[in-house]
Amino acid sequence: MYKTYYKFGATIHPGSDHIFYEPKTQKTFFPSEFNEQSRLFYLCKIWGFLKYYSVKTSMIPKMDSLLIAAIPQVIETTDKTEYRAILKKLVERVGDFNSTGKNFYSNIDDYILIDNQWTTDTLCLYDGFKADYDTLWTKHSSQNNFAYNKEITGNIRLKNENTYADFPDEHLRLLGLFRYWNVINYFYVYKNHIDKSWDEVLYESIPYFKGSDTKAKYHRAIYQFTNQLRDTHASYPPTIDGVVFGAYRPNFRMLLIDSTFIINQIRVPEYEIGNFKVGDIVLCVDNQEIRALGDSLAQYVCGGNYWSNQSFLCNAILSRRDTNSVFTILRGNDTLQLKSKNYTAYDLHQQQRKQERKNENKRLYKWVNDSIAYFNLRSATYDNFKKNYNPIKSASAIILDLRCYPSTDLIMKLTDAFVPPHSFFAYSTYPDARYPGMVRYMKSTSENIGSKDYYKGKIIVLLNEWTESYSEYITMALQANPNTVTVGNNSSGADGNVTISDFPGNVKSLYSGIGIYYPDFTPTQRIGVKIDYMAEPTIESIKQGIDIAYEKAVELAEK
Repeated sequence: MYKTYYKFGATIHPGSDHIFYEPKTQKTFFPSEFNEQSRLFYLCKIWGFLKYYSVKTSMIPKMDSLLIAAIPQVIETTDKTEYRAILKKLVERVGDFNSTGKNFYSNIDDYILIDNQWTTDTLCLYDGFKADYDTLWTKHSSQNNFAYNKEITGNIRLKNENTYADFPDEHLRLLGLFRYWNVINYFYVYKNHIDKSWDEVLYESIPYFKGSDTKAKYHRAIYQFTNQLRDTHASYPPTIDGVVFGAYRPNFRMLLIDSTFIINQIRVPEYEIGNFKVGDIVLCVDNQEIRALGDSLAQYVCGGNYWSNQSFLCNAILSRRDTNSVFTILRGNDTLQLKSKNYTAYDLHQQQRKQERKNENKRLYKWVNDSIAYFNLRSATYDNFKKNYNPIKSASAIILDLRCYPSTDLIMKLTDAFVPPHSFFAYSTYPDARYPGMVRYMKSTSENIGSKDYYKGKIIVLLNEWTESYSEYITMALQANPNTVTVGNNSSGADGNVTISDFPGNVKSLYSGIGIYYPDFTPTQRIGVKIDYMAEPTIESIKQGIDIAYEKAVELAEK
């Protein structure tokens, strides 16, 4: 889940691409007191600016150590004069005032992700800081020693970064916070979609990171912090983190519908001993009332929309620390106490993948009737696509089930089969690593996709929260065919390649590294792909084994 691959990428030409403008929605935040948080707040912002805009060559390998040395000084001093001297010394030591470079984009309005109002602070910053900032800004030569754009897709990769494997002390924890905050501040294309001021998030997060003196507290602080993005990609690392939740899970999945947790899937049928059934209502987990348990865990997971968020929450609730659990469930009118044998998340995932690979050799389609066909893409691959598509291409309507994450090579076959020639279906936005804070856009697909022999019948694509990232991108490609309609509930809302930014202590972190938009610039982040017919599961439909989205698709196909 950490990788997505787009076969149709345009080469980046940062010098000639248009600047992609979006309204600036981030409100400037100024701390109101000269306290420890405020002192660390401005240290973070100044260090990040120097790091990405003006670093003497000799200072590149020393950026972490300089910050680590400054942190205890800033914490200990309560004198404004001493504090300002610490900041000034850092700027003078790191900033390349002798640079002969010139910022080609010196107008701050060109940078949709940042503003420089914070540089006017008079409570904490030293006299003359604004002048120093402006000098270094105008001398920026487009060189970035700590980030670069990945070829083709445009999301950034970090370089010259030190790794810290052991559990970090207070100063390293703050280093991790400052690193991540600045990466998002300068390179997160969806920063203007964050609900709260990113500056305010930094200010509020400082005491949590500073006080996280145990591994569990530290991991919780990280997830509370990264969840502020409301980025579905960012919630994947917590789901496999045994520190906050647990390494074991029962052999079922559940959904949260109308405040009710209901089992909707048995994951590995061979593991099930007959205890749990699809349609069971879960009331308690190991004697904890499930809603209260969910409320206590919700702050550590965060999907972009309701359906992706409930998926992560259910996953968190089912993550247990023991190989056995007791669930209180409601089945019909009976309340039952059932024991569960739990398995590692890795084992369950591998068993499901093993079954999917076995299915690659089986028939993946079926005829609904004489004119309507259904094709499940879960086990479809580049190699087996043709033998499953050719028998059904005479159908008047084909239902494509994309409630999954299929093979990453499948998009080539799907666009050839279902998309008109020379179709264009998506723009990408990407951060310009040469000018941190600037966002550009490009066509994310070449005009060579599709085929003149594309399918001319009705295409109905089934979606849900498992239609994520690469699956969402495939859906957008299929929607380039005017005969395509989508049916289901909101997709994940995590379209776009991921960027990795790890915290000290080897704590994994991801976020959506590029933006994906429809040709009319409708975003997909948080929202998901466009849905023509909402068809959401209900408690009754799950109990009765009815696939509402599939039934709706058949109804549309018959019309």
